[in-house]
Amino acid sequence: MRVLLVSWAWPSHVRPLVPIGWAFRAAGHDVRFATQPRLTGAVTGAGLPAVSVGGGGDHTALLARAMRPIRPAPDAGPAPGRGTGKRLGLSVALAEDMAGDLEAFCRSWAPDLVLYEPTTYAAPLVAAKLGLPHVRVLWGVDFHSPARAFENLAFAELCGKLGIGGFDSAGTVTVDPCPPSLQVEVPGRVLRTRYVPYNGTGAVPGWLWTEPRHPRVVLTWGVSPQFKGPEEWAAAARRMRALVAAIARPDLDLVVAVPSTDALGADLPDGVRLVENLPLHLVLPSSAVLISRGGAGSMMTGVAAGVRQVVVPEYFPDLVPAQRLAATGAGALVEDDDPEAVRAALDAVLADEAAAGAARRLRSEVAAQATLDETVGELRTLAGSR
Repeated sequence: MRVLLVSWAWPSHVRPLVPIGWAFRAAGHDVRFATQPRLTGAVTGAGLPAVSVGGGGDHTALLARAMRPIRPAPDAGPAPGRGTGKRLGLSVALAEDMAGDLEAFCRSWAPDLVLYEPTTYAAPLVAAKLGLPHVRVLWGVDFHSPARAFENLAFAELCGKLGIGGFDSAGTVTVDPCPPSLQVEVPGRVLRTRYVPYNGTGAVPGWLWTEPRHPRVVLTWGVSPQFKGPEEWAAAARRMRALVAAIARPDLDLVVAVPSTDALGADLPDGVRLVENLPLHLVLPSSAVLISRGGAGSMMTGVAAGVRQVVVPEYFPDLVPAQRLAATGAGALVEDDDPEAVRAALDAVLADEAAAGAARRLRSEVAAQATLDETVGELRTLAGSR
């Protein structure tokens, strides 16, 4: 069977598709991964064949609208409007960029099945035109589904160009790796599957070979701030430095995980480990608490590892996952990014055995869901029934 994975070029959206790509390959299927040129190297680096679709443009300006900070900097300009058209503007622009090449490749290669992450609309649009079974693959809490009510309006012009009357981004079926007690209501037919963390490639450092002497706390802001541009990453680095100053102490093993160390400097408190591009799936299993802004990759890797979490939402899309995580009891939501508030939340979560138990229950929910092998079997049946 020929299986096509599709994502636009953003690491947080490409990486969640990689494990299911591996599962299809391991089952003997022919796999291709289509993305924009900027991240074809990340796809091939993960061991999957890449197909370049669309252009290599800079998404920074569009991302400024789609990922607006909850707490903008004091010198920031006026916030973009919150209208639906503006919120979907990034997705429309990406679909317009990718759809032509994606359709051409699909006509040439003739995939039996198309899998895509929730914001890559070129995939369900092209699949609807060509009559291909298409599968939405979630990365975590499905905060994006409410946009479905407005999608056919936002994409009306592109639908007209493609010659289709409309489409449904929920696809033929949705593959959902999120534990049921963490997830919101997901529309359409759903296949629940086990979450397999993949946060990029990396070597295991020697200090991870043994258990830590003190509770290990991991602080990360994910990769999105760096990908949004130097100013965004500098602001995130300043926030992380303030948090480190507030929470670092001798009885904690504090690991600061960043995609680049250039904005953090080398004068962090003694005993703090500053690590660059160390995949979270390597360090979180030996950790007690994860502090993050609540990005899907970080949060779900923490859930799979069974660690407690302190979530400090940075962007509006972080809010719903943070609220859902706090509602499970497995961590704390800090609405104020004041470092002392984060320190207090960390101390409370570290001392809370109920939070530790809730985190373990989430991990058990992850383990109880269908394996990726089983999910691949279900999807093969789906593709064969058309």
